[in-house]
Amino acid sequence: MVQIDRTNTAIVGLDLYAVAERHQSGLVEAIIGEQIESWKSNPYFLSASVHQSLDGVRVFTYSQWRPKFDSRSLPRPTIFSEFFPPDSLQLEVSASGSVLAEVEIAVGDRITHLAEFRMMPSNQPEMVKRTTAELDRAMSNSPGLISATFHRSLDGTRMFNYGQWESKEAFEAILKQPGFNPDKPYWEGLARNEFHLYNVVCVETTAA
Repeated sequence: MVQIDRTNTAIVGLDLYAVAERHQSGLVEAIIGEQIESWKSNPYFLSASVHQSLDGVRVFTYSQWRPKFDSRSLPRPTIFSEFFPPDSLQLEVSASGSVLAEVEIAVGDRITHLAEFRMMPSNQPEMVKRTTAELDRAMSNSPGLISATFHRSLDGTRMFNYGQWESKEAFEAILKQPGFNPDKPYWEGLARNEFHLYNVVCVETTAA
């Protein structure tokens, strides 16, 4: 079981891949068969989950590592010679909410929404405040929203919202709500935003 918990001390790794649609399945297979297999032998490894986008041109891995992990210690996987290397970041959870007792990543029918916010490092503290307030509003006014978890990048340049939804239709309904209005979004003046929808296709864990 992979859980997202803002109170834990795990370091979060996020690897974002762009890929031609015809190569998405091959990239997923290579990540699972080569990259994650190599990660599992690392003493700091806790978990990894692989997500493929509904539009067919994106893949990302969400990994968790024990404290003091240094991503520079990881070997460069051979799959990078066949695909573009990922945009890799280290994150920490800044706010999380769920209708369930725990926020869990699992293979299944849920839709994952990954929203990326790019910003100047000086704007990240204010974005943390705004996203925390947005989390409370979203969780109380969004039928079909299972969980929402905001992460801040340790380099200060990004924030991500990892959201779980009962269906694609439930997610699309939130776009009509205040706060997501393109004329005045809650991130206005602080960040540039884009989002995509994914399915979880693989989850790997190691014993604690």
